[in-house]
Amino acid sequence: MPRIRRAIIGSIAAVSLLVVGTSIAMAAAPSRTVEEVHISGTFPAGTRCPFEVVRTIDGTLVTTTFTGADGLTTTTFSYRDGKIGYLNPANGKTLQAVLAGPAVFIDNGDGTTTYRVPGNDQQYEGQGTGFIVGNTGLFIATLDSITGDVLSVDFTAGHQDGTPFPALCVGLE
Repeated sequence: MPRIRRAIIGSIAAVSLLVVGTSIAMAAAPSRTVEEVHISGTFPAGTRCPFEVVRTIDGTLVTTTFTGADGLTTTTFSYRDGKIGYLNPANGKTLQAVLAGPAVFIDNGDGTTTYRVPGNDQQYEGQGTGFIVGNTGLFIATLDSITGDVLSVDFTAGHQDGTPFPALCVGLE
């Protein structure tokens, strides 16, 4: 009987290792792209603030994509030395924030995506006014994978203002 038990346990262990090994082998290595980003755009008066606002985004965007053995994909976007700035061209005042994040998109396999931003995501402080607006801490939401619409906000921690406008207008006046 001990010999049969050892044979059965050995067979189960071998099959388990084969399944685990196959799952690991089926999971592709992550792909990574690195690109310099320099974006500038103008928001006409009345669209963000009562005055025209120029936005710039600069840095190195690193995109990492991993597809697991289950076929589901996780994509992580993070910036190296990333900054986003807003300028009021009428008076030269600017506000700038570090693009930190990262922003992580996890395919749930059911037509939804979990969106996670752990950390600082645009915190703005004005000279002489201190903190104006920002998103710091952890933010988790469920998105529609096709439209990108927010289906639910699942968790927030820290300070979460959402959009920086119209609060940023005060720092640019």
